[in-house]
Amino acid sequence: MDGKVYERFGSRTGFARYLGYWLLALSGKYEKFTLDPPERSRRIVFICSGNICRSPLAEEYARKLGRETASCGFHCVEGYPADPRAKAFAESQGLSLDNHKTKNINHFEFRVSDFVVVMEPHHIGLFRQKFGENYALALAGNYCDRPNPYIHDPFNCCEEFFMRCEQRVVEAVRGICG
Repeated sequence: MDGKVYERFGSRTGFARYLGYWLLALSGKYEKFTLDPPERSRRIVFICSGNICRSPLAEEYARKLGRETASCGFHCVEGYPADPRAKAFAESQGLSLDNHKTKNINHFEFRVSDFVVVMEPHHIGLFRQKFGENYALALAGNYCDRPNPYIHDPFNCCEEFFMRCEQRVVEAVRGICG
């Protein structure tokens, strides 16, 4: 049983979060974080925890789709490269994360016109605590074919789950960028 949980949800905690956020989503709690896709002229800023797995992939894929984009992380040190597994996944999608360097949200310059996309519902509170409610704020997972507001941080997870998370990021970006 644990093997299936780790492959599908990353960990027992990941399963609990996935289920909890899914139930909250069913109650409508996160509907307001599914905005209409942004106009082509708006910059899309992707935010995750470490800015090494999810948000750099989202940034690069959205750029490939012709969008102005950027990424940063809540809990990262400046200047680190993308995770090697994220780089490998990106390459399998025809993308390159070779030039990516982490950027901490505290050093990122937001624009009022930015369309801000976070990976987890917990990130909503963190973002609003730092920057207020004047930004268009969306949950990446709400734009997937089978919406769930929570895209787990795959950093310490098994290879299969890592790839599953990165695929959900790509799916979310496709939903956001149309």
